[in-house]
Amino acid sequence: MPRLLIIQAAAYRSRADRRPFRIRKRKLVGAVMPYLAALASKEWEVRLLDDEIEEPDYSAPVDAVAITARTVTSLRAYEVADKFRARGVPVLMGGPHATFYHEEMAEHADGVCIGEGEELFPRMLADAAAGHLRKFYRRESPADLRGMPTPRWDLLNPKHFVFYKPFVIQQSRGCPYSCDFCAERRLNGDYGWRHRPPEEVVEEIKRCGGRHIFFAASQFVGHKERTMELLEKLVPLKIHWSALFSPRFGLDGKFLDLAKRSGLLHVNMGIESISQEALDSMKKKFNATQSYEDMIANLHARHISFSFNFVFGGDSDDPGIFERTHSFLRDNKVPAAYFNIMVPLRGTPLYERMKADGRMIDEANMERWPGTVCHFRPMRLTGEDLVENVRRLQREFYSLRSMTRRLRWPRTMSDLASWNVNLTQRKVAMNSATMNEFSEF
Repeated sequence: MPRLLIIQAAAYRSRADRRPFRIRKRKLVGAVMPYLAALASKEWEVRLLDDEIEEPDYSAPVDAVAITARTVTSLRAYEVADKFRARGVPVLMGGPHATFYHEEMAEHADGVCIGEGEELFPRMLADAAAGHLRKFYRRESPADLRGMPTPRWDLLNPKHFVFYKPFVIQQSRGCPYSCDFCAERRLNGDYGWRHRPPEEVVEEIKRCGGRHIFFAASQFVGHKERTMELLEKLVPLKIHWSALFSPRFGLDGKFLDLAKRSGLLHVNMGIESISQEALDSMKKKFNATQSYEDMIANLHARHISFSFNFVFGGDSDDPGIFERTHSFLRDNKVPAAYFNIMVPLRGTPLYERMKADGRMIDEANMERWPGTVCHFRPMRLTGEDLVENVRRLQREFYSLRSMTRRLRWPRTMSDLASWNVNLTQRKVAMNSATMNEFSEF
């Protein structure tokens, strides 16, 4: 029986410290490695290795190695791949990084999976077993999300996870929106938003055995009626779940009531900016700043924990945007927020403009390292000022004084969820020069 080792690559600690970033335990039961294992045919004996927790054994008796990588983990992934290939072990690579960097990835792999792995990954394994791997395997059509195999959670080491550990479940893929700065929609082929049959999602939740679920989707509510059909089926399960969806659904009382009844614990929303001018330039006109306070009031009234994503550095952002944002968050007692510097990622209109205008900075290292970094020349700020202001905002928002003023004393699961996010992000904020929260699902 051929032996397969699936590795989820870590990131390096920093640009100056080329040791892999390590943790003791994960807070999420991830979906990537267990799902890849489920795609492998039964002829393969499969083992999983989380590079953030343990160093690979490069002398292990394996017949093939599969490594999944994002851009922030790509350099470490190449190091691991090169060591196995030096032994003559065929290495298969894929993940989000492969979409726009497959030629680079091919320098360190015997076969590269570009796009969704269904059909491709099993074919790569068959070719590896037969000894005739091709350099590139690419999807030209969307994967069918019906009948997806159940992730091989049985292959994970339970000692690698904290006691409270949400299971990551794939409920949908893609996004119905085309924001100017976001490459998420394009990573899997720009097929728009697609969802799995609700009954199959429910069955997978039952099989995982967890009571806490994180729906790994760039947009949980791509189609309101279909999503509400799933929510109705979640009610009897009595689970707690978290997800990301658009702020406009925070204005929909009927949707929020059903979401709460079905177990919604925490929602993350990409509001991106408190400036409508900035939102319009991002192609996010569907976000309306004048409705933010009503949306926040709806969430507070239902005791739903929530967090907002912000992106700074757009051409309309001036030096005052940081304090205005902080005041908005403080006045509305927003439980948690993530502060990001705009990144002109490959595959986005923003990248094309920045590239054409000569505004890119050190493109080769864009997103390669953890930490708060500016990769372009802002219009109304210097890159240094942008970085320092974002770091300062993180520190002030996650100061103990700010946390105690914004958060309720923990009396409910929702309160505990908000405190948990704050304590995690406080650690990031206090080390923002070298650290970001970049744990992979």
